[in-house]
Amino acid sequence: MATSDKDNDFLDFNLPQNAYVAFDAVSLKDYIVNRLNTNEKFTDQNYDGSNLAAVIDIIAYSYHVLLFYLNNTASEVNFDQASIYENMNKIVKLIGYKPAGKQTSIVPINAVGSADMAVANYTIRKNSFFVADGVQYNFIDDYSFNKTTTDTEVIKTLNDTVILYQGVVKEYPDYNAQGEEFEVVPIVVKNIVDNNTEKFIADNTIDVYVKEVDDNTYYLYKEVESLYLSNSNERVYERRLNENGFYEIKFGSGVFGRKLSEGDTVSINYIQSDNTEGIISKNVINGNKLFVYDSLRQRQIFNDTFANKNETIFIDNSNSSLLTINNPQNSTSLSDEETIEQIRENAPKAFASQLRLVTESDYESFIERNLANVVNSVKVVDNDSYINEYIQYFYDICVDPNKVNRVLINQINFADSCDFNNVNVFCAPSFSVAEDNYYPPYLSESFKNLLVETCGERKMVSNTVVPRDPIYMAFGLGYTNSKDLSLDILDETCLYLVRETNNKINKDTLKARVGNIIKAFFEPSKNNLGQKLNFSELTNDILSIEGIKRIYTKNENNSSTIDTVSFLSFNPVYETSDIALVNQDVTLPYFKFPYMYSPLSISNRIKVIDE
Repeated sequence: MATSDKDNDFLDFNLPQNAYVAFDAVSLKDYIVNRLNTNEKFTDQNYDGSNLAAVIDIIAYSYHVLLFYLNNTASEVNFDQASIYENMNKIVKLIGYKPAGKQTSIVPINAVGSADMAVANYTIRKNSFFVADGVQYNFIDDYSFNKTTTDTEVIKTLNDTVILYQGVVKEYPDYNAQGEEFEVVPIVVKNIVDNNTEKFIADNTIDVYVKEVDDNTYYLYKEVESLYLSNSNERVYERRLNENGFYEIKFGSGVFGRKLSEGDTVSINYIQSDNTEGIISKNVINGNKLFVYDSLRQRQIFNDTFANKNETIFIDNSNSSLLTINNPQNSTSLSDEETIEQIRENAPKAFASQLRLVTESDYESFIERNLANVVNSVKVVDNDSYINEYIQYFYDICVDPNKVNRVLINQINFADSCDFNNVNVFCAPSFSVAEDNYYPPYLSESFKNLLVETCGERKMVSNTVVPRDPIYMAFGLGYTNSKDLSLDILDETCLYLVRETNNKINKDTLKARVGNIIKAFFEPSKNNLGQKLNFSELTNDILSIEGIKRIYTKNENNSSTIDTVSFLSFNPVYETSDIALVNQDVTLPYFKFPYMYSPLSISNRIKVIDE
């Protein structure tokens, strides 16, 4: 059969090179209609109410959706464009990056041995726990200490090192090894939702034991960052949170780390966090009874792995009353697993560092990622910056740094005699201002030791990690035209809001809105060490509230005013030496952290007047 010229035209599919960018539903419909028009066999396509036009609409829409998904699928293989966690996780796996999982609440302790406790060596067994406010806090390692006197004694060894982790100890079902190289054991445990609270495996709480078939004995395996840095007989493993949200335990090959033998039994323990329900206030443990975790499997693991059993006295149900343990601080908040954007930011940094901590930024990103439930802000500096800026600060305010307790304590406990190799880590812990005139906490000694330990395997051998305490700067509404500054200015100052004429917004409502804006501005979780405080932006945020014509800060004692929000900034420890009025944008030094001095009573310092 002969083919007409019209048919040949219809088979011509020549398109511009960039035609694919216009393949949305509208352009697809137009393309189909134009093709049918050139063929001249159909006419109904030009009438929106026709059956053929309806079919064309369906086809165009279907292909639009299909192309949308194809384009997005193509984007998901790109590191810069991936928007699905599963895909981002797979991408960064290629460079050996391991996304962080959810971290449970933790708390430091104070331990005191009674006079009835004999002079001896004692050990608190791993997974022993307290029940406080209905939730469980666990020892995640074996902790040994010496009672050195017959008197009541503070057990400094425990106070400086022990951190309790919230959650319930769980035993994952035993896994029988196949004897493969780089064998992977997935921990397939779905997060449990109980009373609208999601319970999850707490990151960094997984213990791995292997009962080796050769001698039928359990051995504790050590987690490493990379198996490729391990010897052939080392009992090690890698842990990774995979694209499905499950942890994977990867063993060696016989060249890089010990290879599992066929018939080896892998036993895994972990802590299941109770999420926010597990957060406790200070002094809640307060001498509660200590329980020893026990199971048939745990007994065998203990018998096989704990050495020198006869050289120590174990703290158990029978003698736990001799040791009084309390939590002097509130437990920390939790932290979620890394988001896609956090992975996008952190993965290149980790890859560039090659699993080492060398530069200041290496330390900062590593600590922020691995201690997210403890640390709110981190700033790392070398010894030159430490001396020329931080130590110089004390001389500038006429305070001898050699007599400042917090400087001396950190120097003695962590720094060595060779100061030039110090890596000075300034940390502001996570906190919330609980009351007026509140002074923020510092990292406890045990948290500082945790920080040092966490950095230990990655830092350069020649470096010494030295945790440092920040300088907290308090801010409260304050203004005066006098050169003499004192805390009395706080009680003399009010922020005035001028309400627009004929505006009926309630005055108390305006006060509350402005108070909330100021409190949010100083919210600790939104600020950092060395923070730039943008007071001009704060002023604009207040002026943007409906009903406010203008604002000014006034000293009621001398009637001096300024047409903006003004604050009195001061160091509560040296309030007369480091005090200033601040009403313009300012950037704090790297060692200073801002907080609001009296957030609960802020509304009392705000007044609303009519225009």
